[in-house]
Order: sequence, then C-alpha cells, then structure tokens
Amino acid sequence: MPLKPQLRSSLASIIRISRCFSGVRSRYQSTSSIAPNHCQHLDKAKSNHVETVVGDISLDSFRKSSWVPETPLLLRASQNFPAIQKWFQYGNDSSHTSFSHHMKTFEDIVLPYELTVTHGPRPNSLDPEQEGLVEFFRWLRESQEYKDSSLSVIIEAIIQSLSSKPQPDGNPLTFQQFDAPLSLIMSACQFNKTRKDPAQRIRNLYVAQSDLSLLPEPLTQDLPVPDIVKHAGKGDIYSSSIWLGLQPTYTPLHRDPNPNLFCQLVSSKKVRLMTPDQGGEIYARVRRELGSHGNSRFRGAEMMGGRERELLHHAVWDNGSVNEVSLGPGDALFIPKAWWHSVASDGKEGELNASVNWWFR
Repeated sequence: MPLKPQLRSSLASIIRISRCFSGVRSRYQSTSSIAPNHCQHLDKAKSNHVETVVGDISLDSFRKSSWVPETPLLLRASQNFPAIQKWFQYGNDSSHTSFSHHMKTFEDIVLPYELTVTHGPRPNSLDPEQEGLVEFFRWLRESQEYKDSSLSVIIEAIIQSLSSKPQPDGNPLTFQQFDAPLSLIMSACQFNKTRKDPAQRIRNLYVAQSDLSLLPEPLTQDLPVPDIVKHAGKGDIYSSSIWLGLQPTYTPLHRDPNPNLFCQLVSSKKVRLMTPDQGGEIYARVRRELGSHGNSRFRGAEMMGGRERELLHHAVWDNGSVNEVSLGPGDALFIPKAWWHSVASDGKEGELNASVNWWFR
C-alpha cells in the first residue's frame, strides 16, 4: 500500500533510528517512589544486606536510616499509585497484562523508544526476533484497529534498517533509538497476546527514561510525587521518568549524579547494587579490558550493545558478591547518589513491565 505524502512527512519527524556505534541520545538509569502515610511498620529485614522496611515509613525514619548515611533502602508494599489500576488491564495472570482502555485517549503521544535485536549465526536469513517484527508488521496491516495508522510504516522502517547494514564483527546486538506513538507498545502488547510461544513475541521494546513532565497532565496526576521526594531533602526534583517495556528490559551498570527513588508498577525487576568503591572498581576493570574510556552516567550505544555490554553484564550479574534486590508492583527502592546499579526485568519474554522514578536532592 503506497504511503500518502503527508504520512511520509509526519513519519520523517517521528522516526529517528540510530544503530549501535553510530551515536545516540543520552539516557540512563531506573528509579521510584513512596507513600505519604507516616505509620511505619516495625518489621524490618535484610535483603542481601540492603535494609528492608515493609509498609510505609515516616520522613524522620527515612532520613535517619538512609538519607543522611546515604545507604539504599527497599520499601515493600509502600506504593499505590492510581496509574497501577488506571493505566493497565489485568487478566487471570501476569501474562495477560496490557494497557487499559483509559490509555486509548493518549495513544498518539510521542515517546522515546529503544529496541535491541539479537542476531543469530545466519547472516543471510531472518533471525527469530526479526521474524517476529515481520509477523507484527503483517498483523498491523491486517488489524481493523491499526491498519490505517502509521505503525506498520514505523515497523517496516525498523525491519529495513536491521537488514540494510551489516553487523560489526563479533557484535550480536543491534541497538536502536527512535520516537514513536504510545500506540506502538500498546499494539505490540495486543499482538503478543495472540502468540503463545514467547519466542514469537515482540521483545526488548522499551520506552526508556521518558520524561514524566512531558506527559499529558491527566497521566502525570496518576503518578503523584511521593513525600520522600518532596520533603526528605531540599525538595529539588532533578528529573523523573516513566519506563514501559516488553520484557526483557535491561539497563547496564551505571551511577546517577543524584539520589534516585524507583517504583515498580507492573511485573517485576531485579536491581544489582554496589557501593561507590565496589562499582567503581568493577567499571574501571571493564574499561581497562576494553582499552577505552567511557561515561558511566549515559545510556548510550557504548553501554547498550557490543562487547562493553557483554563485559559489564558478566561482571555484575555473574558476581555472587553483588547485592541484589527484587521489586514487585508497589515496591520502591531508594538508591543514593553515586551508588552503582544495573536493572533487569524479571518475567516472561514479551510481557509488559512498567516502572517510574524520580531523581531528586
């Protein structure tokens, strides 16, 4: 079906695809939130040496236990954002979680996406993830809901980009960043529900570090700023982000210049945490092995694909001495500034995962 001239023009402003090693926009991290109730449960435990509080915590207790000494704190069952119920539709189990009808009103808002595609050993044929994209393209073209949208054109452009340039030697990943409507991940969720085999689902599609302040006001109201963010320190919010992905999602080892409060909305995530000294030593060792310098505060191609990603992943996730915490819906994690961390989804491939965070001081 030929494209209309105005559609081609609009897509030119929507799609910006950059392959790994060709330069990207800077984005990074993962984080969360907390409830305003000051009634604190006294049931405390240690989660791999990270202090854990079940339920709400008062501001004074938070300041004494974590803010002043700059130590991480895991807060179980501390969040109940309206977005958890309003944005998502839940089935009989987590594999059926998708976006609610409420989000249809906002499906045209443009968001920053990431897509990581793994290439197999067959240079002249489609790999499973590329085959999944082709099937998704066909599904969009046949869908009554999406056949007249620009989504199939966006997916076609991605497929062409994947096949038009050869992979660098030894690099099994292609990392892309582009802008597209919210309806892209919404439709991908619907497509995945039609595929019983996880290998046939759309994976590694991530609305990563999307600025919360740029969302329509009704959506930002569903994610009110937690009291800890507003009152624990000076009340300065450096930035805030929403994270919406189709598992697996991944953020390599990095550190943030400001304290970070991270909240899980849908599904679960694992966070590997390291002190400034421990993380710095691991990062420096990887850089020496690569024989290059890097920026640990940027979510760029150099850390999202290729050998650097492989080495960082092995150093962090295959290291039994690194603290790990798991976050489920309603859980929050406070990560002090300069603490190193890596974040990965923890669920079935192709399922929806959602988080929100604030960087503050």
